[in-house]
Amino acid sequence: MKRFYLGAVSLALLPLLSTTANAVPFADARAGGMGGVGVASGDYTRASQNPALLTRFKDSEDFYFQLGAGVLARDYEDTIDDIDALQDNLDAFEALVNSGDPNGLPEAERLKDDIVGQLEDLNQAKPEANAGVLLGFFVPSKTLGFGLSLNGYLVGNGLINYIEEDEQLLDDALAGAPFDQDAIQSNADVQAVGITEVALSFAREFQSPWLGQFSVGVSPKVQRFDTYYYNANVSNFDEDDITSDDNLNDQTEFNFDVGFQGSYGPWQYGLVGRNLISQSVRNTNNQDVELKPTVIGAVAYQQGGFTAALDLDLIKDESFALFTDPRQWARLGLEYDFAGHAQLRAGYRHDLEGNYEDVLSLGLGISPGDVFTLDLAGQFGSDDERGAMAQLGFKF
Repeated sequence: MKRFYLGAVSLALLPLLSTTANAVPFADARAGGMGGVGVASGDYTRASQNPALLTRFKDSEDFYFQLGAGVLARDYEDTIDDIDALQDNLDAFEALVNSGDPNGLPEAERLKDDIVGQLEDLNQAKPEANAGVLLGFFVPSKTLGFGLSLNGYLVGNGLINYIEEDEQLLDDALAGAPFDQDAIQSNADVQAVGITEVALSFAREFQSPWLGQFSVGVSPKVQRFDTYYYNANVSNFDEDDITSDDNLNDQTEFNFDVGFQGSYGPWQYGLVGRNLISQSVRNTNNQDVELKPTVIGAVAYQQGGFTAALDLDLIKDESFALFTDPRQWARLGLEYDFAGHAQLRAGYRHDLEGNYEDVLSLGLGISPGDVFTLDLAGQFGSDDERGAMAQLGFKF
C-alpha cells in the first residue's frame, strides 16, 4: 500500500512535468561513468535504461527519485571561439579598408592574410554538442513495478564551409573596392533536434522452467520533437540564433520501449528495444529528420561489490542521418561498490561502424546509507571531445 501511494503522488505530478519540460542525450550519470551500460546490470533505479529493471530491488526499497543532467561536446567551444575571432578580424578589416586612410593598408593586408587562414582552418569543421536532462520517479515491484520519467535531449551538429571566392572579395577591397562583410559567402550550417519525452513504465517478473526468473517491461511515451535548421555566413553567425523560433519546427508523436531482463547465478542478461516506432519530422529547410529504432543486448557479471557489464547495439543506429553518421556502439563498464556507501566506475565505448572515435569514462558514486545518492561522471575522447554528467537520487 505504501508503494501505491508513493506512485500516485508521482503520477499526479505529470501535468507539471510536461509543462516545464525543456528539450535538452540521455543523462544517467551512473551509466555514463560505465561507458553507457545498464541494460542488464542495473536495478530499478536504472529503469530509464530498461523498464524491465523495475522488478529488481531490495525488500526495504519502496520509491526512488532521480534528477540528472549531462553534456557531451566535440570541437564545439573551439569552433565558436574561432568564429568569434574571425568576426573580430572582419570588423577591423572592414573599418580599415573603408576608411580611405592609406596608412591603414599594411594592417589591412595582414588582417586579410589572417582572415583567409582562419577560413581555411575552419573549412569542414564539424562541431557537435549533445545535452540531456532526466527526471524520474520509480516504484519497484515483482508483480507490477511502475515509474514516470521525463527525459529530454538535444543533438546538434554543424558544418563550416569556406568559399574560396571570399579571398578575391578581400583582395578587391585592398585594391579600393567598397567592402561589406555581409557579402562573405563562407557559411555555417547547423542542424539540431531536441526530443522531450514523458514515459510511463511498467514491469512484471515471471517464472519459467527454461529461463528461470525473468522480467518484462514496457514504456509507452509521448514525444515532442523540436527540429532546428540555421544557416548564416560566418560574419553574421550567432549561436543564440540557432534555437530561435524562426528556425524551429515541432511535432508531437507516440512511441514506446520494450525491455527484458533475467539472471542466472551471478550473471545478468538483458535486451531492450527503444523508440520502436520510426518518426520523421520536417525541418524549416524542408528536410526530414528521422528517429529510428534501436535494439541493445547486454550481459553482466555481478559478484559481491564488483560488476562488469557489456552492452552492444544489435543494429546500427541511423537516427538523425541527415546530420549525423550511423553508429553501432559496443560499451564496456566496470564498477566496484564499497558496501553501498560509495562506488568507483570506469567505462569504454567503441563505434563498430568506425564513424566515431572511442570514448573513455570515469565515474564516482557517493551514497551514504544507500539513501541519498550523488553520481558524477566524466567522458574523454579525441578531438577535444569531453563530457560531464551529474545525478542526484533519493530512496525511500
